[in-house]
Amino acid sequence: MTILAGKGAMVWQLRNWQGGDPQAQAEHARQLGLDWVSLKVIDGQSETWENPRFVPAARQNAALLSDTLAALRAAGVQIFGWGYSYGGVYRLGLFFPSKTIAQREGEAAGPVLARHGLPGFQIDAEREYRRGVGRAERAEAYCLGLVSSAPVEHSLCSYRFPRSSAADFPTSAFAPYMENWSPQVYWIRDNRPHGGAAQLEMSVAEYQALRPLPMTPIGPTYPDRGWRATPIQLRLFFEKAREIGVCVGVGIWCLDLATPEQLAALGEFAWS
Repeated sequence: MTILAGKGAMVWQLRNWQGGDPQAQAEHARQLGLDWVSLKVIDGQSETWENPRFVPAARQNAALLSDTLAALRAAGVQIFGWGYSYGGVYRLGLFFPSKTIAQREGEAAGPVLARHGLPGFQIDAEREYRRGVGRAERAEAYCLGLVSSAPVEHSLCSYRFPRSSAADFPTSAFAPYMENWSPQVYWIRDNRPHGGAAQLEMSVAEYQALRPLPMTPIGPTYPDRGWRATPIQLRLFFEKAREIGVCVGVGIWCLDLATPEQLAALGEFAWS
């Protein structure tokens, strides 16, 4: 198996994808021609990360996940998981880095993936690993905890430019434990039609210089202060990924925030 191969999409909140209806989700994935879907299954060490005062337990991902998995599998869609790592803890609005917590976060992912039979995992690690001391040590501790508890394929889903604009993020410490790169190539406020495609080429070059691995770049469909990727930008981004030999797939973040026009661009694109 090759993780994240072909055309796919990430999902953040299952309740906001087709209203949380698993059969509708499976049909939507079929209509879009998706080869894979990656679902959020853990945040730090918790499977239930959403505030129960605002999101009832029955509407959180942990409660909806099993039925969604069954429906997607019946539709022939490959399913992976993704989760956020903090590598520390927030207290009173302040962040305290912790190698021990990073390792525990990695260890917590394994049982979740095993319980749901997920063969691959995307690591969403971001700003917390650019803060405080021991960044590389925390990244390695997380990965050691993860690979010991989750003998699956792993992909780092993080900053688009690991050498130029995110040199303080410990990509090199994550690298030895990865089988795939799935960078967040989010060309926010780059309004050129080929902006995403151009940034993808730069992202691929920087990641391959760190460690040559198969890549599955992730494009943006979420809103950012009034900006959104246009359908033509997404199409050119998808096509550029298909042209670049090291890319084994392409995806978006995320299905539950995409507009109908963005989803149409995804559905009209064929990977092979």
